[in-house]
Amino acid sequence: MTGTGAGPPVVTEPGTGFRPMGFETASILGMDSLLYLCYYPSMRKNNERTSADVSADRPIYNRIAVLRVERGLSRRDLADALGVNYQTVGYIERGEYSPSLELTFRLSELFGLPIEAIFSRQPFKPLSEELYGSSSPT
Repeated sequence: MTGTGAGPPVVTEPGTGFRPMGFETASILGMDSLLYLCYYPSMRKNNERTSADVSADRPIYNRIAVLRVERGLSRRDLADALGVNYQTVGYIERGEYSPSLELTFRLSELFGLPIEAIFSRQPFKPLSEELYGSSSPT
C-alpha cells in the first residue's frame, strides 16, 4: 500500500503496517550522505580515503602458515584454538583479511611470540636467511 500526504509515498506491506527503511527514511534521518559514501565510493571527495584504501597501500604480511605448520596444526586446529572459523585462518594467512587487535593478541599468546614476530608491514625474509644470514648456498 502507499500512503498519502506531503512528501514521497510511503510503501507498507499489506496487512502488516511494516515500512522498511529506504532512501526516503534515510533522507529524513539525514543519512543520505552516509548511504552515498558507503554504496557509491566514486562519489567520495578526491582526498577522502577509507581504511580499506590505506590497508591496500600498506599490506600486512604474516608468518602464521609457517608457525602453524611448525607446530603441526591444521587450519581447523588453529581456528578452534582461536575461536574463529577455519576459513578466517586461511584468509589471514593469505593476507586477504587483517585480524582484529584482539585476534592478533590471541595469535601472539598462542604461538608464544611477540606480535612483530608474526606480523609486519615489510615482507618477511626467509627464515633460513634470518637464521644463517644468507639465502644462497655456500
